[in-house]
Amino acid sequence: MTAAIDSLKRPLKDLRISITDRCNLRCQYCLPEELFGPGFAFSPREEVLTYEEIKRVVDAFLPLGVRKVRITGGEPLLRRDVSDLVRLLRKTGPGLDLAITTNGLKLDEHLQSLREAGLDRLNVSLDAIDPQIGRKIAGRPLDTEKIWAAVIRGQAMGFRVKLNTVIKKGVNECQVLPLVERCRKEGIELRFIEFMDVGTSNGWDLNEVITAKEIQEKISLHYALSPQALDSGGETARLYSYDDERGLVGFINSISQPFCQGCNRARISATGDLHTCLFADSGHPLKHWLRDEKIDTKALTDRIGKVWGGRSDRYSEVRTPLASASSSRTEMWQIGG
Repeated sequence: MTAAIDSLKRPLKDLRISITDRCNLRCQYCLPEELFGPGFAFSPREEVLTYEEIKRVVDAFLPLGVRKVRITGGEPLLRRDVSDLVRLLRKTGPGLDLAITTNGLKLDEHLQSLREAGLDRLNVSLDAIDPQIGRKIAGRPLDTEKIWAAVIRGQAMGFRVKLNTVIKKGVNECQVLPLVERCRKEGIELRFIEFMDVGTSNGWDLNEVITAKEIQEKISLHYALSPQALDSGGETARLYSYDDERGLVGFINSISQPFCQGCNRARISATGDLHTCLFADSGHPLKHWLRDEKIDTKALTDRIGKVWGGRSDRYSEVRTPLASASSSRTEMWQIGG
C-alpha cells in the first residue's frame, strides 16, 4: 500500500500510543494536583486498549508508512507487563524504531525486561535536578537522583536516551544549567520543550513561557553551540552541538517557532481514539472500529488512511487566544506528549 499523505502533503511516519491515562505525578503543565487530586477517577480498565488491540493497531499502521512507535501515557510503566507489549510490537515490526516516554520513577526496575523485549529508545522526562524544585513542578515528592541513576544505567545498557525538560517561568529556569552540565558530562541528549497549551487544565499563559531562544542564550553564555542540519524526516527539535563535542542539546519550539508543516505524527489515546494533532478537540473512534464493528486489519488500514488523507491540522501555526481558551481539547495525560 502507498504511504499515507495528508491534505498538506505530510506523510505519516510516527505513531504515539498512550497505554494508560494514569500517572504517579501531578505535573503543573499536565495533570495539576488541584484539579486531579487523590479521588480523581481515571479511565476504567475495560475502556483502555488491550495489548492485543494495540498490536492490531500497529499492524494496520505499518502499510501506511509508520516507522517509529513510541509508547506513552499517562505514565506507561504503571501498566502491568509493559515489556510484553514491546515484545509484541517488535515481533510485528522487526525494523520499527521502538521507544517509551516515562517520568523515570519506575524505570530502573523495568530496564532489563524492556531491553530484552527489544525496546530501542528511552525518552525520560526530568524538569529539575534539585529535588525541591522537582517536587514543586511535579506536584509529588521526586527522587531526582534515582531517576538520573536509571537514565545512566539505561544508557550503559545500550538504550538511546534523551532527557526531556519543560521549563516554566518562575518555576524551574534555574535548572537549565544544572541539567545541561549533567547531560554534557554523560553525553546524553537534552531537549528543552516550551510550555504548551495542551488540553485545558494546565492554566497555560503565554507570559509563563520561556522560549527556546531564551534558554539557548542562557546556555550560550557558558558553552558555545553550533546548529545541526534540520532533519527532513519531521523531527520536532532544533538540534545544536556543543563546540567542545560534549553532546547535543535540542529545543522544541512549539510556541515560538511552530513546526506543523513537518508534523508526521498520529496519536492513539489510552481509550482508543485516533488523534491527528496533539491539540485536537476530539479524535476518531478507533476502539469502536475494533470492538464493535470488528473490522479486519486491511479495513482498519483503509479507514486510518482516509482519516490521515483528510488531515489539515496546524494548530500551533494558527494559535489564537480564542483557540487556546477552547474547553474541549484533549488533555496531555489522555493522549501522551
